[in-house]
Amino acid sequence: MTWQATLADALIESGVEVAAWVPDKRLAPIAQRLTERGVPPRTLTREEECFGYAAGYRAAGGMPLVLAQCSGLGNALNAIGSLVIPFGLAFPVVLSMRGTLGERNPSQMPLGRSTVATLEALGVQPFALRDPADAARYAKGAVNVAEGARVLAPILLEAELDL
Repeated sequence: MTWQATLADALIESGVEVAAWVPDKRLAPIAQRLTERGVPPRTLTREEECFGYAAGYRAAGGMPLVLAQCSGLGNALNAIGSLVIPFGLAFPVVLSMRGTLGERNPSQMPLGRSTVATLEALGVQPFALRDPADAARYAKGAVNVAEGARVLAPILLEAELDL
């Protein structure tokens, strides 16, 4: 089984009921496994829509998941800062990191460099997944953080996972 399938399985087993995403090549194997397990991600066009959808689901008492590129984090800042954080509508997020080791697209570099600092400026602690063997532990931990501490729990898919 791939680390992506392990991550998806652990998210579902930890309580994730729905997911939203903006399609991304690195996230596609996770979305595929979620679909196989009966949790097909809702495809949206902007990351802020994903966070709004997830916040609404969380407000209704469920556990959502957002899958997005880190470069889309800029699109979602208002939804995160004015809805998710102040109202404690926490959930796990899987962010595909761009603008890191091996990146060839210069437009991905600024948000890739600033993702961690941006999250930390919002008071959100990111969890960088670098070792495929840690996928299940990070998934379970992110759901526990979101559920128990009521804070957004982003898992950053680092470039090392592709090596």
